[in-house]
Order: sequence, then structure tokens, then C-alpha cells
Amino acid sequence: MKKLCLTVLGLFTTLVYATDNSNFQQFENQYNLGYEFSQMTLINGAQQVAPVNQQALNLEVEHLFAMGIWLDANLNMVTSYSQPVLGPSYLNGGSGGQGTGNNPGDQAYAFGQNPFMYSATMKGGYAFSLANNKLQVTPYVMFGRNANWSSSTIVANGYKPSGTDYFLTGGLGTRVAYLVGDSFMLYADELVSYNWDNSGAIKDIQTQQPPVGYGKSYAATNYQMTTTLGAKYNVTPDFQVGLSGFWNNYQHQSNISGIAYIPQNTFGETITLGLTY
Repeated sequence: MKKLCLTVLGLFTTLVYATDNSNFQQFENQYNLGYEFSQMTLINGAQQVAPVNQQALNLEVEHLFAMGIWLDANLNMVTSYSQPVLGPSYLNGGSGGQGTGNNPGDQAYAFGQNPFMYSATMKGGYAFSLANNKLQVTPYVMFGRNANWSSSTIVANGYKPSGTDYFLTGGLGTRVAYLVGDSFMLYADELVSYNWDNSGAIKDIQTQQPPVGYGKSYAATNYQMTTTLGAKYNVTPDFQVGLSGFWNNYQHQSNISGIAYIPQNTFGETITLGLTY
């Protein structure tokens, strides 16, 4: 048994040190600034849907160590947001909801029903190079923090400071990359994550009946499935251009109010300009 364990360990060690990651390091040792365009579908408990258009800035720092350890840090912030009028401003805010009198919901007027107005995440995994170091498979873990800044959460949470309305997020993913020549890389990324609502907004207005509240109690906690397809092109050894498309699907873990809208799907694309190192 001892000899078998030593043999397996030896084979694994040989595989690790025989892997040459230099071909992928020229693409994955980089930092970039990206601009994102996305379209989101919102849905409520009555199965009514509404479209959202938004734009965001994205900052990414990525590094692949020679031994195969892969790290990626990402910061995303929405810069432009537009949604249709979904109801009274104390509930749905957005681009045109109207409050009445001294309705405190007017304080949430600047926000809409997409809670994910910023995110900060970190990924870490191990890259396996295959097919003469042309193919790379990287299983990884992800953790981070996302905003929960939907107007319904802000109102239900009593207009506490926005820093208290957030999700803790964690997940597992796999990325597959393929080199096309010396300056072009294609990749696909699949991630399943869990967004745990820490806003504490499951109370009061969410359990009261309209027009005061939502008519149902619910938490914003959800599963998120993210599929990304992308390409990186090294224009020069130091300058990189990237293009990717992504799809998010959200599976919520509680009842949906007949009034409040929550994210259902997001489709988007990101253009990046970066430097390799």
C-alpha cells in the first residue's frame, strides 16, 4: 500500500512539474479595464417580466504561477441603469416611479430592482495543461461580496446605510482555455455560485399587504449559474484586447412577492483593454 501511494504521488509530481504553463502565462498574467453592456430580465410573483438595460465598469487582475496556481480578482460597478416603471417608487424605484406626499419610499427612487450594483470577487484554482500545452483546464473556487441595492431591499431594511445591504457569495467553477497560434486564446467558463442575503430585510414591509408592503415574506438569497465565452488577443507582447459574452441565470430560494421584481436572467458582453506582465 505504501509503495502504491508513493507511486501515485510520484506520477502526480511528475505531471505537475512536466507541465509548461509559459504559453498560457503570456495571456493570463495580465490586468485590464473593461466596459460591460448587459440586458437583464426581471420577474415578479405574478410571472410578469420587465427588461433592464445597464452598463458597468470592470477591473480585473489575473495571474498564473509557473507551478499552475491560478488567481483572479475582479471588481465590477454599474455606471448606467435603466428600467421601466414597475410600480410606486417606495417599492420599485427605477427610472420613473412616482411617490406621493411624504412617502418615505422616495428615498429609494434612484435605485431599481437589480440588486447587483457592485461586486468584488476572488477566484483561485489549479491549471492543468494538456494536448502539448495547448489546452488548459482550471477548476477553481470563488468567494466575494455583491451589493443588494434593489429598492425593495432598501425600503424593507429601513433605509439603513447601503453598506449593510449585501450578499456574501461563494461558488465552484471550471475554466477551459485553448491556444490558437501564439497570440490568440479562446476560453469557456462555467460557474455555480450561492448569493447569501445578509441585508436582514425579511420583515415588516415585506409581510404587509399592498399598498404598504409586498404581501409575502421573502429573502433575496439565490443560486446563480454563469456561463462565459471569451477570447483574448495579444496585439503586442505587452498589450491585450479581450471580448467576452456571458449569461446569468438566478434561482431564488424563497417565495416571490406578487409585486416585487427580482432578477431572472442576464445576457451581456464585455470589452477589455489590458497589459500583460
